[in-house]
Amino acid sequence: MYSYFLPASFLLGSIPFGFLAAKYKGIDIRKKGSGNIGATNVTRMLGWKIGLPVLLLDIVKGAVFPLTIRLIYGESQELLSLFCGVVAVLGHMFSPFLKFKGGKGVATSFGVFAVLAPGPILITLIVFLSLKKIYGFVSIGSIGGAITLPISYYLLSLIEGKSFNTPIFWAIICISSTILVLHRTNLIRLIKGQEFASDKEKYKDQE
Repeated sequence: MYSYFLPASFLLGSIPFGFLAAKYKGIDIRKKGSGNIGATNVTRMLGWKIGLPVLLLDIVKGAVFPLTIRLIYGESQELLSLFCGVVAVLGHMFSPFLKFKGGKGVATSFGVFAVLAPGPILITLIVFLSLKKIYGFVSIGSIGGAITLPISYYLLSLIEGKSFNTPIFWAIICISSTILVLHRTNLIRLIKGQEFASDKEKYKDQE
């Protein structure tokens, strides 16, 4: 039975909800705004009524299998939960339905670690929301969150007296690093002062 969890998690993670939602509205989201299939670009082009469901679906597809495995097996299958979460994120980033291209994995990663590391992900969420509020860009919040997650996991492990040298910690390091790499174009636009607004109306003002 275990052998089905990983491919199923990858398949679920691969479903490009943002692309499908935009396609339903007659738009190829890959050719609009930043070209990303994630909820931020969908919101930018189609508004929050479409973007919010995409965000929630991207979060859920990261959480489904880690949560299911924990509910069935408890912590005895923690590695399986983690691997399912990781492959769901990889499926989102490199979807076979989009010729192995995809989103940046922020929302799906949030879903994974909301299950496996709720304390650190809460701190990360606070940092993300604070940076987005201060600077007005989702990308800055995402970059800050990707940096914060491994640091918060490490510090909370020390405070709780637990070992931080765990598979979850190293999975966080790898996923956070990948998210940062995938945000390199955002970073370049931010440096040049050319980053896209995430809000639909503000984006129209930029055009």
